[in-house]
Amino acid sequence: METRNEVDIATAGLPHPATVAPRPKAVVCMTNHERPDCARINQEIIKLNYPEPWRIVHACSDTTYEPHMEDVLVRCQPRTIIYGALNLLQQSCRTAVEVYNPQYLVHVEADTWVFDQGIIQRYIDLLDRNPQAYLAASTWSTDQRPQWRRLHHPFAKVKLGLAKVAETVGNDFYVKRKQTLSTQFFIARNDPRFFTMIDSIQPTIENTLEYDFYQAFVREFGARAFIGIKEREPVHPLNRHWCPALTLHAQHWPEQLRRPTDVPADGTPREGVTGQYDIPGKKEVLAAYGFRNPGPAMRKLLESTDTSYYNPKAKRY
Repeated sequence: METRNEVDIATAGLPHPATVAPRPKAVVCMTNHERPDCARINQEIIKLNYPEPWRIVHACSDTTYEPHMEDVLVRCQPRTIIYGALNLLQQSCRTAVEVYNPQYLVHVEADTWVFDQGIIQRYIDLLDRNPQAYLAASTWSTDQRPQWRRLHHPFAKVKLGLAKVAETVGNDFYVKRKQTLSTQFFIARNDPRFFTMIDSIQPTIENTLEYDFYQAFVREFGARAFIGIKEREPVHPLNRHWCPALTLHAQHWPEQLRRPTDVPADGTPREGVTGQYDIPGKKEVLAAYGFRNPGPAMRKLLESTDTSYYNPKAKRY
């Protein structure tokens, strides 16, 4: 296991690819801030349970984190949420190229687990067959219909009726934020222009990183140069925290919680409430999937009757 410190992206220039023969097909670029327990289990899923061995480059801004099963650990300085997420992404991807120079970079945030490697392989195969595409990702979109249903307003009912008709002819006007790309999970072709693109991103605080990522990608490659991960569309609200079709699990809560009596079950937005009362937690989905080779971090969560230890500094919603 190798440990590195972050580089200054502003002055580092493009990464210097390692000379490796044969080049690995893919390397996992994992990013982590204050979710150490998720990172450890994610590494155990990949290292102990994926049929095809993949290297892991882990960029981490948690100063207390101790190495686990990653191949390279890149220690990064903590930053504000958007700048920090972008820096971790940049550091993990460039280190993967400089150490392994794979054909593809599989980026996952530490709390985003994809149980079935075959699903990722399928999108890598699609990129192989479409050399004009440089990225496979979902958007970061939102289906507005659940919100309209809660409004109980005549105009909202009209929009719901129009949406029902539009859906039959393939029109999804009810989905907003379609001009975004998920930074939580994507697969990128290892190309110098990809690094020119991500290193050029200047976060705009009034938008999201997913919006800025999309804008930078389209400027560099064009609007048709990515393959959409359709199983997750639209992302919000139903596919944000988990997407069974992708075996993707990004819940922030280690176990599903009992709903308090003062929290309505109709999905009304409320501070501190997302899906922790409706969606199984990480413990439940691990138990249901039944990995053959659970590592120590996975076993600890599965066997624990008190999950307060889990990602103690991170939000659970």
